[in-house]
This record gives sequence, C-alpha cells and structure tokens, in this order.
Amino acid sequence: MRVSVLSEALDYAKRGWLTVPLHNPKQGVCSCRKKACGSPGKHPRTAHGLKDASKDAAQIKSWWQQWPEANVGIVTGRESGLLVLDVDGEDGKASLQALIEEHGSLPKTLCALTGRMGRDDKRNGCHYYFRAPAGATIRNSASVLGKGLDIRAEGGYVVAPPSLHPSGRLYEWLAPGIVPGQPLADAPAWMLAKLADGKPAQQQTAPAQQGTQTASIGEGGRNHALASLGGAMRRKGMTPAAIEAALLAENAARCTPPLPDAEVREIARSVSRYEPAETGRTIQARPTEQPTAPAPEQQKRQWPAPMGEAAYYGLAGEFVRTIAPHTEADPAALLVQVLVALGSIIGRGPHYRAGADKHHANLFAVIVGNSSKARKGTSWGEVNRVAGITDLHWSKTRISSGLSTGEGLIHAVRDSITESVPIKEKGRVIDTQEQVTDAGETDKRLLCVEGELGQTLQCAAREGSTLSAVVRQAWDGVPLRVLAKSAKATCLEPHISVIGHITITELQRLLTASDVANGFANRFLWVCSARSQCLPFGGTADPEALSATGARARAAVEVAKGISEVTWAAETRALWAEVYGQLSEGKPGLLGSIVARAEAQTVRLAMLYALLDCSAEIRLDHLKAALELWRYSEDSAAYIFGQSVGDPTADAIVQLLRERPEGVTRKELSDHFDRNKTKAELDAALTLAQSSGLIRVARRETGGRPAEVWLLVSV
Repeated sequence: MRVSVLSEALDYAKRGWLTVPLHNPKQGVCSCRKKACGSPGKHPRTAHGLKDASKDAAQIKSWWQQWPEANVGIVTGRESGLLVLDVDGEDGKASLQALIEEHGSLPKTLCALTGRMGRDDKRNGCHYYFRAPAGATIRNSASVLGKGLDIRAEGGYVVAPPSLHPSGRLYEWLAPGIVPGQPLADAPAWMLAKLADGKPAQQQTAPAQQGTQTASIGEGGRNHALASLGGAMRRKGMTPAAIEAALLAENAARCTPPLPDAEVREIARSVSRYEPAETGRTIQARPTEQPTAPAPEQQKRQWPAPMGEAAYYGLAGEFVRTIAPHTEADPAALLVQVLVALGSIIGRGPHYRAGADKHHANLFAVIVGNSSKARKGTSWGEVNRVAGITDLHWSKTRISSGLSTGEGLIHAVRDSITESVPIKEKGRVIDTQEQVTDAGETDKRLLCVEGELGQTLQCAAREGSTLSAVVRQAWDGVPLRVLAKSAKATCLEPHISVIGHITITELQRLLTASDVANGFANRFLWVCSARSQCLPFGGTADPEALSATGARARAAVEVAKGISEVTWAAETRALWAEVYGQLSEGKPGLLGSIVARAEAQTVRLAMLYALLDCSAEIRLDHLKAALELWRYSEDSAAYIFGQSVGDPTADAIVQLLRERPEGVTRKELSDHFDRNKTKAELDAALTLAQSSGLIRVARRETGGRPAEVWLLVSV
C-alpha cells in the first residue's frame, strides 16, 4: 500500500489536484486529537491542514517519506477544479436514484468506491468526481441535493483511493486504471441549479403552511426581517461570526430574491455593534480572582500561569526586572513589547531560513486586558523610554499609529516611485522621460502602536478594505502592493511590526470570522495583561539603570544588524526536533486557528533572544525562553477565546455532547435549550462547531426511519 498511495498522490498532482496526507485509521490514535479520533483516517497530518495541500512532487514525496502509511486526500474547489458528490449509505443511494429518475442519468465521470460497508457486507458509498464550474464558487453542503448526499467543493476535501477506510477496506476506483487517463465530466446543470438555490431538499418540497420558519421573505421586508433576527441573536449572546453565518444562511434559504452577501454582512456588523444582553460566559475580573460559581463552559478556562523565569532571559529580562518594581504594568506585557520594539529597531537584515521562506525579527503582538484598567498603555510607555535610548531616530520617526488602510500602511514604507513624465515644447508633448516623482521612504522599519486596536479591526472589516491582506503580507515580509490601477506605491523589503492594545470584550466583539480564517489573527502573539500592583503615587525607576539598559540594548542592536542568517546551535537541535512536532500538531476549534503558527512564532522569538545576546546561533537558553513566552501566549489565547468554538450556543452544544457521549438528536438539542433557539440559531451553532472539528453528524438506526444524531469528535 505504501508505494501505491504515493504513486497515486503523484498522479493526482499531475492532474492539477491539490493533495494532502491524511491520518491512517490503523494507527489507532490520531495525533491531531491526542485521543481516539471520531473519524480516523480523515484528518490532514500537516500542521496547517488543507492550507498545506500541494501539487509539488518533491513536497508530496517528502510527506510520504515522513508518513509512509498516510492516506491521501484531494482538496476540492476552484484550485483543483473539482466538485465531488458524496453518496453516503442507503439514504444517499435512494436520494440519488430519485434525482436520476427526475433529471436523467449522471454523465460518465470518475467514480470512487468508499470503504463504507452496508448490512449486506457490500460497499455502501461512493464519490462522483465532476469538473467544477469556471467562474463560480460552489461551497460544501450537506443534504441540499437530498438525504445522504453531500457536496465537497470550496473549502473541502475527499479521501481518495487507495486510502484505507476504518472498515478495513480500501477506497477504490470503480474501473481500474481510470486515473489519470479519464477526463472529468461537467457537473450537471440541474445539480448546479439546486446548489445555487441552497435549500435542503426536504425544505424545497415542504408546503409553506408548515410554519413561518420556511415562509419566504419578499422584497420590502428582507432587511427588516434579517435585522430583527440578527438583533435577537445578539441579545442572546451570539458572536458576530455566528450572526453573520446565520443571516447568510437565512438570506439564501428564505429571501426572494436573496440580498447581496455584502448587504447581509453589513446588517450583521450593524447589529453586532451592540453589547449582548446575555453573553453566556463571564470573564474573570482579575487574574487572581475566580468567579464564585463559574459556568460549566468556563470551568476549564484559567488566567495563564505567570511567565516562568526562563522567558526573562538576557537583555529583555533585564529591562523587565529594572522596570517591574516601579510600575503597575504586567511584566508579561513589558517583556513582549520590548521584544517587539527591539526587533523593529534591528531591522530586516537578520533572518532565519525555513525552506524557501525567511523569518525576520518583526513581531505582531496584542496586549489584552479584562478592562481599561489593565495598564496596557502604561506598559508601552515604559518600553518606549528605553527604546528611545536605544535608537533616538527610530523612536522619533519610525513609530506610527492609526492603521486604517492597506494603502496607507504601504505608503509609510514605500519605495521611490518613478513615472514617465511628458516633455513639452510650445505646449505640445514631444517626448517622455523617466522621472522620480516620489523619493519614497529610505527606512523600511515601522512600528505601528495601536492603543485602540478596536478601530483597526473595524477598518479591516469594511467591505473592500485591503488592510487585513497588507498586514498579513507585512508579517510575512514579502513585497507589499495593492492591485489597483490608482495604487502606485509598493515596498519590496518591508520591516513592519505591530503592537495593539484592546480589552477582551471589545476583541470578542470585533474580531471577525474572516480574521480567524484568513490567518490575520494567528500572526499575532496574544498576551493577557492585568495590573500587577497598586501604586497610588506612581513609581520611579532608577534613571541610571534605565540608561545602562538602553546602552546595552544599543550595543546589542549594532551587533545584530551585522548578522545575516541565524541558525541552530548544535546543542539546540535535539530540543527543537523534540518540540517541533508538538508545536505543529495544531488544535481543534477556534483556538486551533488562533495559534496555528506556533512553530513560526517560536522561531522568531528564539531568533530575537539570540540576536539580543549578540549571537548568530539559537542556543538552548534562547529556545527555552521562546518556548516559555509562546506557552504564555497560547494560554492567553485559550483564556481569551476559550477551548471552544467561541460562540455561546455552539459551546453549550459541545458541553452537552461531553455529557452525552452517545449523541443527541436535533429535537433533543431544541429541548435542551427549552425550545428558545430558532432553527437558524441552531443551524449556525452546529455549522460553527462542526467546521471547528469538535462535533460530527451521524445516522442512528431507530427501527424505522434513521435519525440524525450529533456526536462529539474531540473531548
């Protein structure tokens, strides 16, 4: 099996299909979950899941050299040009037969038999591969075509032959030798029409008098109806991401004709501006004070344990020890911000190479407090004092605030702009010449300090905003540009760092689902900050001690600027090899998306500790310091966002399934909430929890019609 899986994976790549290695069910324990996996053999093995999928033969060979027993997955959607119809069990066969009788046979195309077995010990599932329609985005859907019929398209993937199914059977092509020779058929027009309609099959034929839940909403009432539904969800504590998902689904299912998605998202943003009447969770007021009776979903959430002494290594630790006794600022906030500031001062020269990518010393960090009393601004003020001693020019000219557009950020570090200028003679253009029309900015270092990060998040969420994309490019250190005709400014070698301050409540309200999904959020270090002590008359650090620290920082920065590539010291390689797998495993749910760049963030931190130690090698102390700081950041993210989906209703469902491992039906879910949740609310919550990898849906035999049952995947 080992050779054939790799061989097939390479064939798939030749066809232009993105492939990814998956866990193999015979391994028993799925390392992505740490416990027995609810759907073994189906989870990507790579650190960032489907984002790592590739068509590159060398990369694919490397994966199977690392995991020779891995199953193979094919990513569906536009990049692979695939739309796959998943026929699951007897329900799926019956639904497909009904569609064939209505619309005619499916066109001849690739078909794979899954390993699912029926009661008669025969194959009971298959995948039909179709060519995805050009210029259209078809998303994953369940039951739109009928019970037991799922569509795998944008954002999805399928397990492909010759992978091993939990039943012990292999996925097989219906006809041997069919890949890579046979072309795909286009998806039938009737299928695309039903998918565009977006309504579950049973709703399409249900009479309107069954209840107001399925009644259509005509023109003139659509905005009001969606705003009312969104307002009710917000009052019940649903997050902006959940409200947006629910309103988009409601718009597609009930509005005739549907409103543009952009208009629906604006309605969701509008109602989400208001504070919820009931949040479903209470954040601790102080890190040392626990609520008297925490809610069930809050019991596993704890303020992160104080950062260990290992993190306060070297120059950065010396600064914190000098300042900490004389300020109310949190030591963790002081440490992280001084590292960000010094990394910005050092500049783009030093780097760590990871394959074809380079990691530079620029960091993004958000200092998060329970309230405005967390002394976030105080912590930056202390850091800025020492940064000014280290590099006065940088302190006066390369610190900025007011991130609002991607174009504005590029302008702050823009390269010189050369344009063709007309040469005129007697009022007539006789020629043109190249002329520098903008000298640009020679210093590509920039530290954006956003004392009100909430305003930045609001700007990034605006329709058509380029801010999120440019900020992501800035962290990566790649050339900055906006593909717009009027946008002339670019920057080939930026060195941008970011520090943001925000309260937990505002962050949870303004961080959108897009920020989490597109990688904006996981480029930041999240740092919980609280007032460390009470100093009614303030504190005064020793000026001489501060000057001495600044002078040592200035000397270290000068040495660091002369370093090019940072590598691992021989003594450190074993520890990095040991922790790398743990860092790159990933976590389920919202938290998993937030901390998905664990290994990259740790490397940048370790490199910065090394540079401040005037070293071109990452030694053990540097890596241990970075690991402890990352531990605190990850624990902070767990406290801020929860070991959960991040939505009260979805979290309550996950908690219920922890208590009911046998699973619950839709009716039991409705009864659990005393029937106070609408169908749209439950659909949105279930979708969020399922897409986070925490729950799954299955069929339960009842002696009659099988029942839909929801089960916990990760506990």
